[in-house]
Amino acid sequence: MRRRPLCLLACLLGGCTFVASPRDTAQWTTTVYGVGVTWRWVTPGTLKRGSDGFYAGYTLTGPLGQTCVVDIDPALSRGDLVRVAAHEYGHCAAGRYLKLGANTAGLSAYHQQIQEQWPERYAEAYIKACGRSLKPLGWVDIVEPTCEAAPDPRTFQP
Repeated sequence: MRRRPLCLLACLLGGCTFVASPRDTAQWTTTVYGVGVTWRWVTPGTLKRGSDGFYAGYTLTGPLGQTCVVDIDPALSRGDLVRVAAHEYGHCAAGRYLKLGANTAGLSAYHQQIQEQWPERYAEAYIKACGRSLKPLGWVDIVEPTCEAAPDPRTFQP
C-alpha cells in the first residue's frame, strides 16, 4: 500500500525539473561599436513570418538601440551565417545610430523594404571588408578576418 504513494510522489518530483526554453539554450553577448548584442541560437523553424515562410535571423532592438537581441536559426543560416549575422547586427546598429534606407539597386524584393535596405548593405560591406569571419562581430571563429575591425556603422554610408 505504501509503494503506490511513493511511486506517485517520485513521478511528481521527477516532473519538477527546470528545462530552459529553446531560445535560452545557447546564447552569448558581444559589444561592437557601442551596441551590446545578445546572440541566441533558436530551435530550427521557430522564426516564422506568417504565411511567407521562415527567417534565418530576427532582431529585437532595445531602448535607444544600446542593446539588441539577435535570434539565429542555425539550420536556415548554415550556408550563409556570416551574412545573416552581419545583416542582423546591421539592424542593431541601425537602431542605435538611426540609419534607414539605402540604394536598392540589385537588392531582392524583401531587402528593398526600407527597414531592410541599410542592414543588407551593411552585411555586404562587412563581407567585402572582413571576409567569412565572425571575429569582428565578437564571435569566436577559427576563420581569420581580412579586416582589423567591422565597418563602423557610425560612418558607413551605403
